[in-house]
Amino acid sequence: MFSRVRAEVVAHSLTRRVRWLALAASALVGAGLAPASALAQLAVDQTEIVLDPRAVGKRAVSFNVTNFGSEAVQATVYLQDWSRAADGQQDFVSSGTLPHSCGRFLEVFPLSLRLAPGASGAVRVALTGGDTLTAACWSIIMVESANPAPPPAGRQIRYVMRIGVKVYVVPPGLAKEGDVLDFTIARHRPDSLADTTGRDFVVSFQNSGGAPLWPTGKIEIRRIDNSVAATVDIVEFGVLPGDSRTLRVRIPALPPGHYVALALIDYGGAEVAGGQVQLDSP
Repeated sequence: MFSRVRAEVVAHSLTRRVRWLALAASALVGAGLAPASALAQLAVDQTEIVLDPRAVGKRAVSFNVTNFGSEAVQATVYLQDWSRAADGQQDFVSSGTLPHSCGRFLEVFPLSLRLAPGASGAVRVALTGGDTLTAACWSIIMVESANPAPPPAGRQIRYVMRIGVKVYVVPPGLAKEGDVLDFTIARHRPDSLADTTGRDFVVSFQNSGGAPLWPTGKIEIRRIDNSVAATVDIVEFGVLPGDSRTLRVRIPALPPGHYVALALIDYGGAEVAGGQVQLDSP
């Protein structure tokens, strides 16, 4: 029924057991900024859940929300739909909007939590009426809170914070299939303005099966004699059925010479997806 526990912060990189202080929205009023210490810090102990609609017995699971801040928090809990672009950016819309929404099969309780400093509260997720599902669906449970309203005088910022717990309903027997669509070399996309040199491997991977995938992989850089000169890991990434992801991996420094780079993506299926590109190091 519940087989996978993961931690992914909404619109951010994959991490595990996250305390997330998110600045999702703000409104400026009056003449000084609210101190960061006044903001609540919320954490969830699971942020991805996989449910099997054919499981025997009660198909429900709970996750815990904890207030690590110094003030009491009033949190609202609600369902939304979500999608992910090829570059990893995510979009969130009203529940029931997207074709693969699980909204009509999920019941969430409670829809509101009040947490004292250091306190935790459980949110229950139940799967109902999904017995006839033949394809995977996915939704997200948002836990949202805001810092207290600013006083009439003075300039302060009001923050809205959201943590997303993704829920996948995956019928058994769905195919796990994937392909490397493209493997190329491009100028490095810098993480900072000061880092403008170097090159990246660019790997495009498609989920061509029916199940959500969390592939991992590596890029082997081989010399002409087929010996391995270097290996670069591809960290775990998520890709939904029918979607593709484009990953950029920094090419390491190499001695001058001619190389062949092999991208190997393990998506949990019967085979490992692969791609190949020529690499010259000046």
